[in-house]
Parts: sequence; C-alpha cells; structure tokens
Amino acid sequence: MPSDRELLDALNKADEAGQVAYTRKLCEAILDLQPGHGPTLVRYARVLIESALYDQAAVILDQAESVVPVDKRHLVLEQRGHRFELMGNFSAAEELHMKAHDLVPNDATYLIYAASAAFRRGDIHRAEELARKAILCRDGCLDEAYHNLGGYLLVQKRYSEARECYLRAIEIDSEYTIAKERLADVELVISRGPLGDTS
Repeated sequence: MPSDRELLDALNKADEAGQVAYTRKLCEAILDLQPGHGPTLVRYARVLIESALYDQAAVILDQAESVVPVDKRHLVLEQRGHRFELMGNFSAAEELHMKAHDLVPNDATYLIYAASAAFRRGDIHRAEELARKAILCRDGCLDEAYHNLGGYLLVQKRYSEARECYLRAIEIDSEYTIAKERLADVELVISRGPLGDTS
C-alpha cells in the first residue's frame, strides 16, 4: 500500500498530466484514508465538475467548505462558481467568483472568471467593467486579463482599444499565441477600413 506522501505525489503528477480518471481514482484513495483532507476535497470536486457530476461535486464542496481554512475558502468558492457556469447559471457563477475575489482582492483570477460569466450571460458591459478591474490587480494572470478585455472591446468594435490590450498581453507573455492571433485579426480590421476598401 503506497504511503500518503506517495499518493499525493502521484495525484499531483496525474493532475498536471490531465489524467482525469486517474486523478479521480487517486483523490478517492486519499479521501478513504483522510476524509477531511481539504486540498484533495477541492481537487476531487473539480474533477467531478469536469466530469459533469454536478450533484456529487456539490456534496464534496460542502465537505470541503467545512474543513478548509478561511484563507483557502476562495478555492471552494471558485469551484462552486465553475460548477454553476458549466450548468449554465452564469449569474450565480459571477456572484460566487466575486465572493472569492473579496477574499483575495489583489488577485485578478476571480475577476477574470466573473467577467467571463457576465460575458456568457450576455452582459458585455459588466464583463468589460470586471476585466478593467482585473488589469489593475497586483497578482494573477494579468496577461489573460488584458487578453479578455481585448475580446470584450473587440465584440464592441472598439478595435484600437482591443489592439492595445492584445499588445499589453503579449508584452506580459511573449509566447501568448491566442493574443497574437487576435492582434493579427484586429490589425487586419483596422488596416482594411470600410468593407470593400482593400487599398
């Protein structure tokens, strides 16, 4: 029988490799030994959500919320938000991501998620507002925050502003392939002017 440490190491490797079935199996093995292991409960809930086992995930998240320390509660709220988003309840997802953001206000992550939920429910202006707050954060994926803001501006045909966001995302991460593709797209729109004008 592998030790707890060996199981946790195997879990980390499986999760990093995207091995959903093996990650789930390892989570279950660890939770059989340590039913109140908060980090594993959160990870297990995430795998269940990715597998569309939403009711089971809700039960696990309730367990996780009862054992994780307050400074890690945002991780539970994050998974609750993802669960609602995948179930199509974008308003509830946004609300939960905002609650998570309240717990870690200097991190852009939950503003990015909340903006995405707002966008998916059709509120482009709310998505832009949240993305603008995200780019002002100190921590988190600021390149993604700029990229997403660029997308929200692009949808509104605010091409020059979108271009600046994509440039900023690439400045932060020079290997950001999707931002480079979007930048090329928006520059094509800007350079072509009105339809029919190819000069």
